[in-house]
Amino acid sequence: MIGLVSSILAAVVLGNPAFLLVIPVYLIRIKSRNGALVAFYAYAIILTTTLPSASVYEAAGLKAAVVAGISVFLSLDETLRGIRFDRDTMIVSGILVAAALNDYTFMTALAAAAFYTAHQNFGRVSAYLAGWAGGSALLLYLARERLADPAAQALVVIGLGLIFLLFAERRDVEFLEAGLREEE
Repeated sequence: MIGLVSSILAAVVLGNPAFLLVIPVYLIRIKSRNGALVAFYAYAIILTTTLPSASVYEAAGLKAAVVAGISVFLSLDETLRGIRFDRDTMIVSGILVAAALNDYTFMTALAAAAFYTAHQNFGRVSAYLAGWAGGSALLLYLARERLADPAAQALVVIGLGLIFLLFAERRDVEFLEAGLREEE
């Protein structure tokens, strides 16, 4: 429910109706998880073509990056896990709606909702999410003269995300060796 509300509010805050295409994803999720994942990837592709290519060093670019990134993260989490309608999700959704009156409070509430959801679902691994967000912000700040291109900024955020993902999943990875031609 939090991901659905955040995506609908992202459509309003950013003035981009493509965020409303998440609604069919949620409707498909009621019947089929795999079908919802296919619909979600189509939604993500459509969304990337409609977002402006602006620098995160400008207010409009930062707002678009934060709102789009977090709302997509929350929607993907609910697409994978299923939609919950409990008391906590209703409270967080209500806070998001109330915070949408101002862009800065909405971005802050959206970030808090993402960390809350990550902590509820992943526990201590949410510290890696906090490390990734802080590391990305710090690196983007320190390299602001060298990263004028939005594509370079996106690569920094994605690259740091992969590094923190590797740290988070390092115990779950099994190193198996398989030959090209396996014999029975």
